[in-house]
Amino acid sequence: MAEPQKILIIRPRFLGDLILATGLVEVIKSAQSQAEVWFLAETAYSEALSHHPGIAGIVPFDAKKKNNFFYLTGFYKKLRDQKFDIALDLFGNPRSAQITFWSGAKTRVGFDLRGRKWAYNVIAPPSSAPLPSGRRRVTEAYLDQVRALGIATPAPYRTSLQVSDDEKNYVRKLFDRAGIVPGDKVAVLTPGASWPAKKWPLDNFIELGFMLQARKVRPIYIFGPKEDALAKEFEGRMNKDWIYLNQPSLRGLMAFIEAADVLVSNDSGPMHVGPAVGTPTLGLFGPGEPEVWFPYSGPHQVLYSEVPCGHCGLDSCPWMTCMDRLTSVEAAKKAIDLMALKKR
Repeated sequence: MAEPQKILIIRPRFLGDLILATGLVEVIKSAQSQAEVWFLAETAYSEALSHHPGIAGIVPFDAKKKNNFFYLTGFYKKLRDQKFDIALDLFGNPRSAQITFWSGAKTRVGFDLRGRKWAYNVIAPPSSAPLPSGRRRVTEAYLDQVRALGIATPAPYRTSLQVSDDEKNYVRKLFDRAGIVPGDKVAVLTPGASWPAKKWPLDNFIELGFMLQARKVRPIYIFGPKEDALAKEFEGRMNKDWIYLNQPSLRGLMAFIEAADVLVSNDSGPMHVGPAVGTPTLGLFGPGEPEVWFPYSGPHQVLYSEVPCGHCGLDSCPWMTCMDRLTSVEAAKKAIDLMALKKR
C-alpha cells in the first residue's frame, strides 16, 4: 500500500484568501482520506487555522524577516525537513514561487505566470472561462491546482475554521457579564475594511444597530488593526447597550463571530470567517465582485447594487455610488431573515 501523501498548501496572506483556501482540505480528503494536509501562511494569519481537525500541521512564515538571509536559510531547511510530496502555490507571487521551489516537494504545482514557472513542474491551466469582468472565481483557481493532480472536485466548496471549547466558554462568560443569556439574538457587525471604497458608511452601520436593537437583537461591533480612527468615531456615537470590541485577537474575532446569530460585514477578511465557522453572513459589496469573492450559498447572502461603474475594483472612489445605494433597511431585513438559519 502506498504511503499517504504529505501535501503543503501555500497561501501566505491575506486572511480572507487563506480562509477560502481551507475548502481544499475537504476536497483533498474526499479523494485521499489518509493524506496529510499542511498549510504555510504568514505568522499574522496562521493562527486562524489552529484546532482545524483536517489540517495536520501549519508552517508559519515571518514576513518581517523575509529579506533576512539567516532566517530564510533556517526556514527553508526546516521546510525541506518536512519532506512534502506535493506543494500547491495558491498565491503565485515571486516569494511564494521561491518557497514552493525550496520546499523540496517532488510535485510543485503553480499557475502559468511569467517569471514564476521555473519553480513548478506542474502547471495548473484554467478549467473554466473567465467572468465578464475578465476575472475568475478565486475558489475555481484554487481548485484548478487540485484538478492538475487528477483529483475530482465535487461541489459544494465549503470553507472551515474551528473555534475551541475554551474560546467558546470565554465568549459565553463575556456574554453573561453583558446580560446576554442563552436564546438572546446577537449580531456581529464589522464596519472596517482594508480599502476605503469597500467601507459602507459608518452612519449606516449605526442606523443598522438601532434597527436590530428594536428587534431585540444585541449588536456587537468589532474593529480591527489600523481602524482606530473609525473605532473612536463609533465609540462617541454608540448606544450604551451595544458591545464594542477594538482590535481583539484573531482567535477572539473568530470566537465572537462563531457565537453570533448573524454576521454583517464589509468585503473584508472577517466576512469570510462567518461561513467558515457556520454563522449566517451578509456580505456588503461595493467595487468588489461578489461572484469572485463570495463563493457561498445557503445561509449566506450579499447586499450588492449593480451600477454602470460597478466591478471597478478601485481601492478608493470619489463617488461611492455602489455603496451609497445599499440601505440600512435592506441590510436589517436580510440580517433578520438570516438569523433564523443559524444552526445550534
